[in-house]
Amino acid sequence: MHAIPLPDLPPALCETLLSCCREAWRTGGLLGFNGNASLLWDSPDGPRVLMTRSGVCKGRMSAADICLLHPDGRLLAGGPASSEGAMHLAVYAARPACRAILHTHPPHLLALGIRLAGRMEDFLRLPLYESDVWRARLGVAPACEPGTSELAAGVAAQARQFPAVWMSGHGLCACGETLEEALGLTEQLEHLAQIQLLSGICDREEGRI
Repeated sequence: MHAIPLPDLPPALCETLLSCCREAWRTGGLLGFNGNASLLWDSPDGPRVLMTRSGVCKGRMSAADICLLHPDGRLLAGGPASSEGAMHLAVYAARPACRAILHTHPPHLLALGIRLAGRMEDFLRLPLYESDVWRARLGVAPACEPGTSELAAGVAAQARQFPAVWMSGHGLCACGETLEEALGLTEQLEHLAQIQLLSGICDREEGRI
């Protein structure tokens, strides 16, 4: 597939997207070619979505690695579009206040999900005030194949109520009015997962200590 030439995109929005991806990559939420991010743009022609293209390392992106989508899913410029484009568009449709989405693969959250397989009621459950605050913002979507309409629908259903959605066996989708908000939410949840793994609570619950 040949890339469609990119139009003149707002430099400030492009830099916001690139900066968020670099920071998420630096802190380990986006490594290799995984994950994706997007922003809504109120263009002169109507709403548009700026999104990271498929197959690019998010820590070494340039503006040429941003693609432009119509809210109906049509690729307008750049590309190829991320395989999770349908999920982003479904979340925007389900959560009108959302203006930015960050999908990461945070290692501690993933490790905790594997450790607590089948026990999501214990996910991020800690004797900490912060645990209750941030856990209340997290929904859980059923395990679905990445890039499928089933995953998009499952995440969107949870996103109507929760600004962050854990995709079982896959990763985290966080949204907000800005990418900074989505990134901050991602960092908070990843930090709690790290604490839960370090605390030994999982071992005690499993009778190992």
